Amino acid sequence: MIKEPFYCIDLFAGAGGLSEGFKQEKFELTAQIEMNKWACDTLSVRLLYHKLKSLNKLYYYYKYLQEKASILQLLDKFPEIEKEISNTIIQATFGEDNFDEIVAKIKCNIKSKNVKKVHVILSGPPCQPYSLIGRARDPDRMENDERHYLYRYYLKILELFKPDFFIYENVPGLFSAKVKGEKIFTRMITDFSSLTPAYEIMPPMDKVIKNPGSFILNSADFGVPQIRRRLFLIGFKMHLKKQHRDITGLFSKIQGYGIENRKRGYLFIRDAIEDFPQLKPGEGNDEWWGPYSSSRIYNTYQQRMRRNSPGVLNHRARLHMKSDLERYKFFISNSMKEKGRITLRDLIKKKPEIIPNHKHLDKFIDRFRVQRWEQPASTITAHIRKDGHSYIHPDINQCRSFTAREAARCQSFPDNFKFVGPRTQQFLQIGNAVPPLMARHIARLLRRELEIIYGKG
Repeated sequence: MIKEPFYCIDLFAGAGGLSEGFKQEKFELTAQIEMNKWACDTLSVRLLYHKLKSLNKLYYYYKYLQEKASILQLLDKFPEIEKEISNTIIQATFGEDNFDEIVAKIKCNIKSKNVKKVHVILSGPPCQPYSLIGRARDPDRMENDERHYLYRYYLKILELFKPDFFIYENVPGLFSAKVKGEKIFTRMITDFSSLTPAYEIMPPMDKVIKNPGSFILNSADFGVPQIRRRLFLIGFKMHLKKQHRDITGLFSKIQGYGIENRKRGYLFIRDAIEDFPQLKPGEGNDEWWGPYSSSRIYNTYQQRMRRNSPGVLNHRARLHMKSDLERYKFFISNSMKEKGRITLRDLIKKKPEIIPNHKHLDKFIDRFRVQRWEQPASTITAHIRKDGHSYIHPDINQCRSFTAREAARCQSFPDNFKFVGPRTQQFLQIGNAVPPLMARHIARLLRRELEIIYGKG
């Protein structure tokens, strides 16, 4: 069945987790704007995958993943795909000096694709200014960070392209972030309410002011093997209520799906990564590791992740200092024995000779955390690029931190989703992303609303 083409723009796209979910629901991306060069390369490779898939020519993509053909060779063979990648992926940082240039590129691509209307604008702006951990580590509590106001470029894009819906994703810390004593969230809501044309945010603002947590969605409720709570603002043009009276119920439908799915139980680390090749520290490959070492698939989640993939990518374990490996062994073995959290306090009490030589040990007692087999992963964040102490593999025989691919599985990225760049950049892209599976469920429900509005439902 060919679905009605609906079009979206992804601002602050990162590696494209949010837009990947929408593409899986047959939305077309007219533009993806991202400042990081490596993330743009990842977006380019992913667009290549989707285009070759639409042509029934994934064989060529597999050759690229297996390092039997370069990206340049494939783009030479498919110049129409190269042109689309060049037009769609826009590497840029939003600012007053280049905003008009970015808009011109978006409009040019829309025109070249003969797109009459943009239906959805997606966005997940940098979350570091709102992160509770980031504020705790910054002496100014991130109040001087200019990224606080990047959302205003998002508002300008909304007014220019007038989509039916918008989705704005960020960390829950946005609720309490302040600049010069003023809550950023309060300022944002005022600015969103002043848009022309007028948009309504779901759920209603009076409910949000009384209970900010009503905006929070947890990825684990959407079949992702990870606890990840994020703020989602979903807005729609107010006049659409005349065409579709029940449109205001979309957010409740999204929440309802999560609640029903939660009743079936969460997926765990074992469900996510148990089928991967075992590695010792330093083993593996940052790009193509090889075919799956076992044909055994333990569950439907792993089957979903393996679909249309020739094998394992981005699966290389960090080298660790001997002292850290001793700590890892302590935390893994004690996590196997104890049900509660094992922290630095336990290490200080039971094995003081291997206490790390760090300041403020009392402030970050969870510096070392084992990801347990029978629990969902804790939130995968961009900090994983700095060290893997919060993402220790539960298998004591491997005694290491997560690889990029293991982190990607916990984020629900398909195995054929290649992250381009050095390993630190791979981790950065994965940690900043919206889980694609979560985004897909949101996209599926949003698509139903669009189909009703445009008479296709």
